Amino acid sequence: MDDPLLPLQVVGAGPAGMSLVLALCNRVAAGDSQAEQAQRLLDGLQMFEAGPTAGGRMGHYRLNANTSAHDVVKGIADGTPFVEVRDRYIAHPQTQSELIPLPRIEQLMVRPLARAMADFLGSRLHCATPVARICITDSAINSHDESDAVLARSENLVFCCGARELPLPQLLPFRDRWEGSGQFLLRETPEGLPADKSLIVIIGASHSAFSCAWRLLHDPLFEGFGRDREIVILQRREKIRLRCTPEFAAAHSIDYDRQQDVCRSTGLVYRNGGLRKDAKMLYLRIRDGEEKRVKLVEMKSLDEKQDYLERAGLILQATGFDSNLPQIEVDGRAVALGDPTENGELRDLRTQKIVPGLYGMGLGLNILPGGSDIGEKSFRGGLHGFLSYPLTIAPRIIDSIYTHMQTETAH
Repeated sequence: MDDPLLPLQVVGAGPAGMSLVLALCNRVAAGDSQAEQAQRLLDGLQMFEAGPTAGGRMGHYRLNANTSAHDVVKGIADGTPFVEVRDRYIAHPQTQSELIPLPRIEQLMVRPLARAMADFLGSRLHCATPVARICITDSAINSHDESDAVLARSENLVFCCGARELPLPQLLPFRDRWEGSGQFLLRETPEGLPADKSLIVIIGASHSAFSCAWRLLHDPLFEGFGRDREIVILQRREKIRLRCTPEFAAAHSIDYDRQQDVCRSTGLVYRNGGLRKDAKMLYLRIRDGEEKRVKLVEMKSLDEKQDYLERAGLILQATGFDSNLPQIEVDGRAVALGDPTENGELRDLRTQKIVPGLYGMGLGLNILPGGSDIGEKSFRGGLHGFLSYPLTIAPRIIDSIYTHMQTETAH
């Protein structure tokens, strides 16, 4: 315990964790006034991953990409250890398709990045090493493994732990028929799902919800399972939003407010809050009566749709994700963390105070957009995805860490 404090430890080596390293390497390659600070963080960084390798589960989602991975790899600067991955990906003919499957992006981009990340970090990347507990004192942030041994002591820690889905309270009586949208989109087989032709209910009108419906209708894995069954999407939104250009909106009679719903930096309608790609086109087919196997049903609350739940053989919940954090203690007191600032700083949910030195990004910790990332004024959600992590979210977290370190030095 007398070892010097590390400047930074990162919990999770999936897309979010790797993005933090990419962003730090970009800072070093830039050679500007911040390069020395970035190099210090990189040199002292320790990264812990519960899985056997870096890379996470993004490529296991069985759907087409909803954003272009080109923006991710093009954001890798010259002079970093990841240039070869960037150039190979951009040169591959299949990557020119907007609807390249995520498993293929995993093969062409995520796994090569993970291998380059492992080579670059070497012994500083600890795979198959779950972090079970974080203990925070005035002097250090301590991470512990499952046997409660101390893994690392640091000034700063970034959680990149992914997410989990928990059933809504109203769905607990139907737990045997319940599945989260993330779990369903990861499925490699329909094994274990109800074999009868009963109703399928999808709760939520998110991109994940329509992606689940798309998969039931069009994924060959579900041939004979979802295609002859009634599918109902229960939605609370009065209006389904689609990410598109103004020209697309005009051609497809999509209603929007030009002042509130258009991103100033890109000109896109519902840039951050709209359905994309396959999910978007499926909604239009449902709306226009071309796809009759799916019905949209508006609701004020789930309680009023009890009849649908009782008739359902499968209930898919697509209402967002919770953070997947380890046990956290501050000065011996267990705390629940979340509600990140736009710079990724985490709050004690009971007191709403920022916990110094703790940051988070990833699917379960949506960061509110700021600056040029804010998109449309009407957007109230958070940003997540491999597209936003290395280019917008990670740099803001790094800037916040710099500020924290300068404050600590001044004290």
